[in-house]
Amino acid sequence: MGGETFGERLRRLRGDMSLREAARRANVGKSYIADLENGRRRPSRTIAAALDKALRAGGELVAVMPTSPALLRPDSGRAEEINDVLSRMRRRNRSVDPVIIDHLRDELDDVMLRYEQLDHSCLVPSLLRQRLWTDTLIDECSNPRGRERLFGIASGTSGMLGYLAVGRGQFPLARAYCAEAFQLGDFAQDANLQAWARGLQSFCEYYARNYSEALRLAVDGLGYASAGPQSVRLTINCVARALGKLGDVEGVHRAVDEAYELMSHNAAPMGLPSSISFDCYGLTQVASNAATAYVSLGMPQKVQQYVRLALPTISESNSPWSRSLVMIDHAVSLVSSKEADPGHISDLALDALNISAGRPIVSIQQRAMELMCKATQRWGDSSRFSDIRHAVTSREVQR
Repeated sequence: MGGETFGERLRRLRGDMSLREAARRANVGKSYIADLENGRRRPSRTIAAALDKALRAGGELVAVMPTSPALLRPDSGRAEEINDVLSRMRRRNRSVDPVIIDHLRDELDDVMLRYEQLDHSCLVPSLLRQRLWTDTLIDECSNPRGRERLFGIASGTSGMLGYLAVGRGQFPLARAYCAEAFQLGDFAQDANLQAWARGLQSFCEYYARNYSEALRLAVDGLGYASAGPQSVRLTINCVARALGKLGDVEGVHRAVDEAYELMSHNAAPMGLPSSISFDCYGLTQVASNAATAYVSLGMPQKVQQYVRLALPTISESNSPWSRSLVMIDHAVSLVSSKEADPGHISDLALDALNISAGRPIVSIQQRAMELMCKATQRWGDSSRFSDIRHAVTSREVQR
């Protein structure tokens, strides 16, 4: 071993560790390590020391590094090699072509815009590929602005994967993705993105039936949102609905009013925009979420008031899930009315389930089962409501 070159010893010490992992630990490019091992580059003392630490080599690499001209640092008199300076410049200069970053962002935006119409089971593979590629580019990029943009794209992609995992009922996986989305939003230094991620975390806990935690995450998210576009979504989709499940009537009234007030200060879109957009919720989404909050409180008149506001636009949309959900909320509200017709309610619920048949998600299953419970409490078991139970249980959530 005494006659080994620097590159030979580096290769031996690296052993089974991948170039990528060694490069990550030493904060250099993997191609740089490959060049050192093949003798195409001369190592600097700084790089040799970093590799010694990364590989736990105890100074072996510094001991065998070749000599090279040195540059004296006047502040300390310590010799710093020219390669040290040039290596730092190279590491700081590593960047990713902005065209590639723009493409990744366009791909993410396109998925978000078309989310309501796309088959969710087809989205996961492409999102996973994009997420892994973005991580690779982050490792290769030293440019601060480029890294922030890549962190933002990675945050959005992880958030989308978390949102889809909630729909499949995979709550532990969803929590991990949504927490990662929040962390990456922090790395991107984007408060709106962090607010968006908190909304996803709250959404996950809501359908996992952890309503107090859903409320806590939503309130924390509002601190990042300020009065910006995500404040509307956090207030109506997260705070109001969690308070509804917790039985806080005054809290729901207040949250609904605040959501409309916040929407008036933001550029609320027309029609039915994506439910997972980085932008503001629209009027239809605020109304439909208000209806859901009042369903939980057992206030049928309030539910029907907001269903009437939301249903026309949702009925014209291409989102099968939104149409199913608002129809089920309407059916639940009718159960509490004095002149409720169980046959009509059953037909309405079955129509709602048929709209999204073949593409079931947890939110639809949970609300349909809540309808079943309320109907059974009022009228007892019947063949009509058994049909609803069969329709729900026979359609497994896509995983």
